[in-house]
Amino acid sequence: MAEPIFCEFALPDDPFLDQFSCGYEVTDQYFRSRQWFKADKGRSAPPTYVFRVAEGGPVVGYCAFDFGNRPHPDNASNTKVKYLVIYMFGVDRGFQGTQNPLAPGQTYAVSIMAKIEDFARGKPNCVGISLWVRSTNEAAIGLYRKVGYTADPGSPLHLDDGDPILTMRKILA
Repeated sequence: MAEPIFCEFALPDDPFLDQFSCGYEVTDQYFRSRQWFKADKGRSAPPTYVFRVAEGGPVVGYCAFDFGNRPHPDNASNTKVKYLVIYMFGVDRGFQGTQNPLAPGQTYAVSIMAKIEDFARGKPNCVGISLWVRSTNEAAIGLYRKVGYTADPGSPLHLDDGDPILTMRKILA
């Protein structure tokens, strides 16, 4: 049986990058500009992935994430442990809200989040996934809550262009 979503490293010569649109200009520009690709090192930093409906198939979205030590169990803690940290995530508008036929009951966005969770679970000593989201981005917050993320009660207030930023995390059992 085919995987519900295909994932591979994103490459700067991916022609779809120039037309990628998730509807949020900062995210679109991040991926389109290829600022995640460090030409002097010949790799992405943070590691950036493209998600497709199948190998060689249409692009569903992109995500830049890496592993790092973060306060645990919330940002007010003095203890740090390994988390998968999502730096940037976007689902192309053509796939937003679209059901994934290879994962009944899941949208493509949920399938991507499940694949990211698989990465986290595959990393020894990784206890969770963490991300920042604008508090005004209700669609993204809804998606993250749907797949088990909660707002970090110890999160400091960050502002980005005047919008408060919310830290959300999912603790892996």
